[in-house]
Amino acid sequence: MILTSFFGSLYQRAYALNTANIVSALKSTGPHSRLLDVGCWDGAQTRVWHQIAGANKTFGIEPVASAAKQAARLGIRTARISADRNRWPYKSDFFDCIVSNQVIEHLSHLDHFLSEASRVLKPGGILITSTNNLSSWHNIFALILGWAPFDLANSSIRILGLGNPWSIHYGKSDIRGSSWTHKCVYTSHWLRVWLDLYGLETIKIMGAGYYPLPATIGKWFPLHSAFITLISQKKQ
Repeated sequence: MILTSFFGSLYQRAYALNTANIVSALKSTGPHSRLLDVGCWDGAQTRVWHQIAGANKTFGIEPVASAAKQAARLGIRTARISADRNRWPYKSDFFDCIVSNQVIEHLSHLDHFLSEASRVLKPGGILITSTNNLSSWHNIFALILGWAPFDLANSSIRILGLGNPWSIHYGKSDIRGSSWTHKCVYTSHWLRVWLDLYGLETIKIMGAGYYPLPATIGKWFPLHSAFITLISQKKQ
């Protein structure tokens, strides 16, 4: 119980710093008139992105029907589609900025996601992608032991912590559905090369979390931080 509480606290601090990194990215690259939040959930965080970006119009993509309805009630123009399977219902060269926070690890078809993101971004537009980091020290340690990486232990819809007995949710039933499972977790280099494949040049990488050390260390050493945020720009 003590260890669970300790690691849970580490995660919360790292996640809060990761959110602050996204805010910083929006401020440094904005203002953005048209903003898209892919995986907007209930829209609460999207409204924060909207204000920080100085957006006039904000859109969202969310596959979970109940969450998409809540986002729409907050005034977010929400499309209920799968971002890695369906064509995005927007014109080409439409958005100034796209935010994708803790989404791509849930996707099966990253090529489709990146192709659509590149298509709907204006030349010079910004894509902010934040996700778990496969090369974080806690994942490397799990692999050395022959276990599933911590950030891939929620890969089954039947049980949490699959393949990693030190996962804080190990053995618990998962009743949240397939949209919560992780399909793949990336390193910053791996993701940067994939982004470049679709004309999205990474201009900055930020980190957050450095388990079990203080979360701020991840800002200075993003290669092995718990979370990574990549700021990419569509090539002119």
